[in-house]
Amino acid sequence: MDNFSFAVGIEDTFVTQTERGERPLDEYVLTQHYENWKADLTLAKNTGARMIRYGIPWHQVEETRGIYNWSWVDQVMDYFRENPDLVPIIDLMHYGTPRWLKQEFINREYPEAVARYAKAFFQRYQDVTPYFTPLNEPYVNAEYCGLLGKWPPYQEGLAGFNQLMMQLGKGIVMTVEEVKSILPDSIAVHVDATKKYIAKDASLEMERDRWSELSMYSWEMIQGKLGDNDVLRPWIQEHGVTDGDLNWFSERKITPDIVGVNFYPQFSVHDVERGPSGVRLPHRMGTGRDMIDIIDRFLERYQKPVFITETSYRGTEQERIDWLHESLQEIKQERKSGKDILGYTWFPFLDLVDWEYRTSGKSVEEELLPFGLYTLQSKNGQLIRMKNTVGDAFEQEIKKFYP
Repeated sequence: MDNFSFAVGIEDTFVTQTERGERPLDEYVLTQHYENWKADLTLAKNTGARMIRYGIPWHQVEETRGIYNWSWVDQVMDYFRENPDLVPIIDLMHYGTPRWLKQEFINREYPEAVARYAKAFFQRYQDVTPYFTPLNEPYVNAEYCGLLGKWPPYQEGLAGFNQLMMQLGKGIVMTVEEVKSILPDSIAVHVDATKKYIAKDASLEMERDRWSELSMYSWEMIQGKLGDNDVLRPWIQEHGVTDGDLNWFSERKITPDIVGVNFYPQFSVHDVERGPSGVRLPHRMGTGRDMIDIIDRFLERYQKPVFITETSYRGTEQERIDWLHESLQEIKQERKSGKDILGYTWFPFLDLVDWEYRTSGKSVEEELLPFGLYTLQSKNGQLIRMKNTVGDAFEQEIKKFYP
């Protein structure tokens, strides 16, 4: 199993704009990671995991346009230099932008700004790791910021969704171009949420196929394939995407080095059924086989290796352990058959604070969600990291892989 890596990830969502009265959502603040980063990384390393998905807080690094403050990041990167047995996959963008970038992702400057920041990062830290993610989950980003209007720039509807996807996609392409210009052997791990749709009856198979293609949007976009996608092209052009946009991606297309699959059994599988006002897409509980079906789709379509960049289960420790065992058993079987699956990431490593914290008015303690290998327990204002039985089971699984 030498060509397989276990990984963990520190939740690093950063949405700090508060113009509409929301509270800033900076998971490193809320989980006290800024103060406890070294201890957290040591706990991660001690699991036996060989890799970690690790986010850089762009909004902190570039508080003032064009001026980079790397003082906190320097410490963390030094840790990785001193501990080469824990290799970071650098998460350059995880939803949030600096506050000076007004209108956030739909600002015309966004693609150039994010690529400029990525270039500055790798100019400084190119010796630390070749692995990076240019932007985490473009589909979810566009959904929250462009379709549902929950996060800035608060666009709504399908036109807003497409506008966000175009901007995010251009930022991804330009980020990869800049990083590769500095570090040609860098490895771009393109990460997005993944979906499987199951039609309730044969009359819904076309809807199922449409939604399945929508879940491939970001992958088709960055590889310049949208113009040839007979399902996606007419739909996105109905809602604001121009021939000029399609040509831009066709001319600047990039190829993922690794496909990063984010799969959560509670969120990644949907039924397709008819409701009183149209098609409904309720969640159904996913299985390990559903995860493999999604992996197979990527392997067959893009012929690139796959890394499970996020998976976990929100629930009791036993439910999390059951999912760990089920999902890893499927991964082992598929690898035995020769499938190019490079790794498995439990995400998040620590419990996280629900994104609804921005508007709920509840305390951090009330918003903690039970996902992690370590439980966060509040004591005298401090969030104590307590390894739980899921953490023990994760370490045991790693030892089975690397006896």
